[in-house]
This record gives sequence, C-alpha cells and structure tokens, in this order.
Amino acid sequence: MPENKLTNSAQNNSGPEQPATAAANKKNCRVALISLYDLENNAVRLMSAVLRNAGYYAAEIYFKDWKNNSFSPPTPEELDNLAKILKDQKINLVAFSLRASAYLKAATQLTDHIRKTIEAPIMWGGTHVILCPDESIQTADIICIGEGEAALLELAERIDGNKPYGDVSNLWVRDKNGNITKNPLQNLIMDLDTLPFRDYTSPEKYQIMGSHIVQGDPMISDPIFQIITSRGCPYHCSYCYNSTLRKLYEGKGKYYRVRSVDSIISELKQAKQNFKNLKRIKFDDEVFNFEEKWVEEFSKKYKAEIGLPFECFTEPKLVTKERFSKMKEAGLQIIYMGIQNSFRITEELYDRTVPEDTVKNAAKIFNELKLDARFQVILDDPLSNTEDKDRLFKLLMEFPQPFELYLFSLTVFPNTELSRKLLAQGLITEDQIEGKDTKTFRQLRVDLSFPRPSEDTYWAAMLVLITKRFIPRSLLWKFYNDKNLRKNPSMLVTLAQLSNLAKMAFVAAGMVFRGELTWTAFRRWMNPGSLITQ
Repeated sequence: MPENKLTNSAQNNSGPEQPATAAANKKNCRVALISLYDLENNAVRLMSAVLRNAGYYAAEIYFKDWKNNSFSPPTPEELDNLAKILKDQKINLVAFSLRASAYLKAATQLTDHIRKTIEAPIMWGGTHVILCPDESIQTADIICIGEGEAALLELAERIDGNKPYGDVSNLWVRDKNGNITKNPLQNLIMDLDTLPFRDYTSPEKYQIMGSHIVQGDPMISDPIFQIITSRGCPYHCSYCYNSTLRKLYEGKGKYYRVRSVDSIISELKQAKQNFKNLKRIKFDDEVFNFEEKWVEEFSKKYKAEIGLPFECFTEPKLVTKERFSKMKEAGLQIIYMGIQNSFRITEELYDRTVPEDTVKNAAKIFNELKLDARFQVILDDPLSNTEDKDRLFKLLMEFPQPFELYLFSLTVFPNTELSRKLLAQGLITEDQIEGKDTKTFRQLRVDLSFPRPSEDTYWAAMLVLITKRFIPRSLLWKFYNDKNLRKNPSMLVTLAQLSNLAKMAFVAAGMVFRGELTWTAFRRWMNPGSLITQ
C-alpha cells in the first residue's frame, strides 16, 4: 500500500475527534483488535487509530491483564463475553496482538473459540508471530510478519471492497485448502511522525476480566502515561527480539528510528488533556534517544510545555553528567539501566561489551544528580559460575546508595541469538524456550521462594539486601564471609523477605502519597505466593 495513505490519515492527531464515526458506518469491514493480558498495549491503540482515521469501525478488546509471576487462564465466561462483543459489533476481521510467546496457548484457545462463534478471518501479529511465523500461520488465517499499520489498513480495504487479499505485503495468508502465501516485507516506516497518536478516548473499547465487560479505555484514569518515541534499538543484545528483527529488516530501511521532539510534545499535550489524573510520564523506549541536539531540544521544550516528572531507560555508555544534568533539569526523576550481569557473562552470553568501570561511573553520576536509579540484573543463567556471582555482588556493593535493583530471571525467547547459542551449546532444550515453556508466569521477576540451587538462592538474597539502606554494609560482608550461609541460606532468605515486605510497604505508602497507587497496580503486584524483590 502506498505510504501516503498512512501519511494522509495521520495528519489529524487531535485525539478524541480523530475517528471518523460517520464514515465508519458506511464501511463494510469492521475490525476487532484483541490485546492479550496487556492493558497498555500500544500496538492495539495505534492500529485502531490508523483504522479509525480511514473511516473503519475498530473495536479494541483488552482480554484480561497480567499478574506478577502468575497466570489466570481464560474462563468459559470470559470466552463467552469475548464472543458476545464480536457478535454484537458485527465483527468480520479479528486481529490478535501476540506480544509475549508465553501467551501462545491462550491465543490458540481464543482463536479456536472465535471460529465457533463467527465467520471472520483471524489475523495474528506481534513479536511472537514475527519470531515464529511458520508456527503461527498453522493456527491463524493471516499473520503479519512486519510493521502492521499499512498492512492492516490495506487488508481492511480489500475486505471492505470484497477483493482478494492474498498478495498484501507484510502478510502471510493461509487459504481454506491450507495453502500458504508468504508475501514479502514492506520497507520500514522511516518517518514515525506520519503515524497517528494512540487513541485513548474512542468509545469502542472493552475490557474483559472475570464476569464483567467494562467499556472504555482501561488506562485512561492511570496516573502514569506511557509513550514510545522510537522504533527499534541502536544496541545489540542476544536475548532481545531486536537481535532477530534487525537482520529480518536488512535492506528495508534504517532499523532504529526516532520521532521528532515536536511530535512527542504534541502527543503529551493531548495526554494531559485526556488523562485527568496524570502525574508522571514514562518513556517506554528500549533506550531513550540521547543524541546531543535532540536532547537539547527535548529538554527545553519538555520543561516549558509539559513540566511533569518523567522516567526513561538508558545504557551505560550513554551516561554523562552533562547529558543527564539537562534531562534532570527538564524533569527526569527515575532512570532505568540494564547491567545484566558480571562483565564476562554480559559479554559472552548477552553479546554486550560494557566495562564495569563504565557501569560504576554511571551509578556515581545518577547518585550525584540525585536521580532515582533502578538497575536491571538478569539471574538464573546457565553459564554463571561462583566467580561470576561473586563478581556481580562486589560490583553492586560499590554502587553508592540509594539505588534499586530489578532482578529478572533469565527468560529465553524463541529464535533469538541467545536461544540459538544456548541450544548449540546444549545448555537448554527446546522445551525451555518461551512458547513451549511459560516461565514468564512463574519467574519473570525474581522471587526468593522459587526453587534454585542453594548457592543461587544465597546470591539472590544477598542482592536483595544490597539495596536496603537499613541493612548495614558491614553486616552484608559478615554474611558474605559466612560459608555456612551459602550451603543453607534459609535464614538469609527470611531476612531478605522481611526486608522486602518493609520496602514494599514504604514504596506503597509513597505511591499513595503521590496518588499513583491504582487498583491495576495493586492487582498486578500483590501476589502473596510470589513476593518480588524490591
């Protein structure tokens, strides 16, 4: 489809007024976009905005939500509620957003149920589909193997005009005889400013959870507005889907693209109008853009025109005092940065070469600027030995307090460079890769009650205690020198869990004070059977 169709439909980024409701009533294609266990789903809101701008009816259906280290399978009542919406809204094209491989089974179950309910082609898109297209097309009628805005709009146009759609680029199509047409990839969208803003205000939105169908956007009352200002990632990490997508799009345009500052400011102004409880902005890019001229322009305009506290993600090599001073002055309060692990593991396993001195320097700068620094660490990999775990602990002990640690348990996604590497070395089996496995539901964020070897439990508990300012460092060094604790860390785990509870109470109180503790956040994180590390 020519890119100017997207461009033309994107010129009116005015929020509530952008859907062409009258025109939509004249269109024959009525689309349902389904988000699985993800209320924030940016793709669903963006695709819906594209369709509405072109005059199509687009129903957003948010089917359940995630919960920390837990999974609630679809119930018969929830399936019936989904079917009711599709029938009542006369849907004749269903599109699933399948972001996480762990939800493959749920997507298959819902697809089978829909086929018993209505006659409509069912399309899958999202990260899992792009990583595993040959598997996905065996269940879905259509899959999107690239960026979906232009492909979905052209598909709707073909269905609307009762025309064949087997040749739409970016789509694979399986006909009634099981024959599969694999169409080529379109070029990447180079100018992200041509896309419409995500739609939060149209009425055609439904949330299904339990016995209820709630109409309206499930995030519109949230105090935090999440925005993505780029596509792709400038860095290479073996565990990340970007390592596969970058190769997939070779020759299709620049992989890492960034929106203009003016486009971002315009969307944030719209959010301030629509989100009546807005307290903070979260830039949810893989890595926030820190190109010098862009940062200078962003910092000035954000401070003058938005003026809300914000948070974003960075990478150790990007951290300079000058750069982050500008961001702090603009409103930066919370900064996330991946450490991953010790230098050897980060380099050999995750394909990232980041000297430990660079990491320590970043931590020092964050501390000097009084930023709320939250470092991300990956545990439970099959390569780390005692020396690696010891080195990681000592590295983190050098960080100036206060800081937070987000401890993640290694999750291996399908068809990434990491999955291929670990399979080739015999360190994992196919059954341990997400899609077949569902480790995400048991141990995405580290929980000390999860079964691990005693030594690994010991080190995880020690990392939990590092961030607690009420735990003296001298006491941690005593625990470090106690060889018996490494063999039997139960006492250490109890102390770490108690410190977690105390920290969680403090964090929750702060959220209440700032007006940021919502029912959604409480429901997601309050899992008594799996206390995350704080």
